[in-house]
Amino acid sequence: MDSLVKIAIIGCGSLMYHFVYDCLKRIPFNLIAASHENEGELTRFTNRYRVPKAYTDYREMLEQELLDAVICFTDDEYAHFRIAEECLQANVHVFMERPACFSIEQAERLLELQRRTGKYVVSRYNKRFTTAYMMAKEIIQREEFGRITMFLSKFQGSDSASHELFLFNHVSHHLDLARFLLGEIRSLHVDQIKLDAHKIGYNISFVAESGAIGVIQSGSLQKIEYPMERVEITGVGTNVIVDNIRHVAYNRPAPKRDGFQFAKLADGGDTLMWNLNHGNLSNYSYYGFEQQLYEFIDSLQKQTVPEPNMEDTILTVKLLVHTQSLSQNK
Repeated sequence: MDSLVKIAIIGCGSLMYHFVYDCLKRIPFNLIAASHENEGELTRFTNRYRVPKAYTDYREMLEQELLDAVICFTDDEYAHFRIAEECLQANVHVFMERPACFSIEQAERLLELQRRTGKYVVSRYNKRFTTAYMMAKEIIQREEFGRITMFLSKFQGSDSASHELFLFNHVSHHLDLARFLLGEIRSLHVDQIKLDAHKIGYNISFVAESGAIGVIQSGSLQKIEYPMERVEITGVGTNVIVDNIRHVAYNRPAPKRDGFQFAKLADGGDTLMWNLNHGNLSNYSYYGFEQQLYEFIDSLQKQTVPEPNMEDTILTVKLLVHTQSLSQNK
């Protein structure tokens, strides 16, 4: 056990209790302690998962325990930057729920601490690790796909606590996903519709450094129970579609079929499809949580650099701040 990465948890509320910790169950690590301000929820979590030590103050936990890393899923998004900063100052890596920060200044501070301490902040951008999007990434890198020309995504949600939180906690996913799939973005334009303090819609059009053009449509204007997510990437004579992360369709140039001849599927042509098999028992959700948490812990175990850390994430933060600025000027 001593050779495993020593990890503590900050934030034992609903998401950690009901979902996130279950995503860790097949990953080898040494759970040292957990911290949560609500003592009742802390006890519920530590009892269920047999956590050795419990703290209501994470600062005390950082002082008392010898840790390699912290996994943080607090309910207060505005506490994330302070916690990440204090973890780095305590020489502890941190896997942080989005958003790790709300400004370029905060992102630069975390990056400076990361470089100085050699400890890393990894934000939960699990879309990069979602099975369907990893498949799409592999497909668009094939020579047969051709040059990436266009990107179109929809990522909707229901009422949000504020416009800022919706942007940094929700829209951020698909801005980061566009960077992951297409490369860096050189310019963007923002249109929006506001209904009230909790409902907003964004139409973000952009040009990537590669020359590809794209549109991200994201709003807090629908019910979360509806299908919320779709991405289409166009090449040259090809495209790949990821529908609600459970279905991938790779449309390849198919042979022209005329007349009355017998038709058969063409190898290397016709549409190649993948569907998530809900009939098969699986320990994985395919949301990317398991894979990103594994990559984080495995990199610490192997003493390699975890990705995406603040060297990468600061670029997404800059896009979010720019989007926010353009929105406020409307």
